[in-house]
Amino acid sequence: MRKVIVLTAAAALLLGCSPPSQSSNTPSAHAPVIAACNSVAPDRQRQIAVGDALAEAAAAADLRGGAIAPGVYDLTRAARLGAATGWTGTRAVALEVSEAETGGVTFNWAGAGPDGVLDTWTATFTDTPEPKLTYTCGRIGEVAADFAAHANALQLRLPDGANGQLALDFQRRP
Repeated sequence: MRKVIVLTAAAALLLGCSPPSQSSNTPSAHAPVIAACNSVAPDRQRQIAVGDALAEAAAAADLRGGAIAPGVYDLTRAARLGAATGWTGTRAVALEVSEAETGGVTFNWAGAGPDGVLDTWTATFTDTPEPKLTYTCGRIGEVAADFAAHANALQLRLPDGANGQLALDFQRRP
C-alpha cells in the first residue's frame, strides 16, 4: 500500500513539472490568435467605400434570386440601407460560393477593413422557402437574406442592426 502512495505522489509531482502540451489553447504573448473559419482571403488592395443608399430606392429594388455560380467573388459596392449600424469607412471582402454536400450552398466570407483585422465566417445559404443564411462558424444563428444572381455577379442584402440592411454587390473572379 505504501508503494502505491509513493508512486502516486511521484506521478503527481512529475505531471506538475511537465511542460504544457502543444495543443494548449492559451494564446502566446507574441502571436495574435485568430479563429479562421475558412481559407478565403480578401484582395486588400480592393477596399470599397461603404456608402449610404436611399431606403426607398433600395426597398423598391426587387432581388429576384437566381442560380448562384460557384467561385470566389470580390465586393464591388457596399451601401447601408435604412438605419444600418455596422459598416463604415472601407472594406475588402471575398466570398467563396460552393455547393454544400448536404444540399444548398456554402458561403465562406473573409473581410478586412483598413485596419487589417480579418473577419471570417461560414454559412449555409438556402433559398427555399425563404432565402436565409445559417451560420456554421464565426457567427451564431440565422438571418434572412435577399439575393440576385446574374452571370458573374451576385447581390446580397443582409440585416445590419435592428432596422437596417447592407446592400452588397459582388463580381466573380475570373
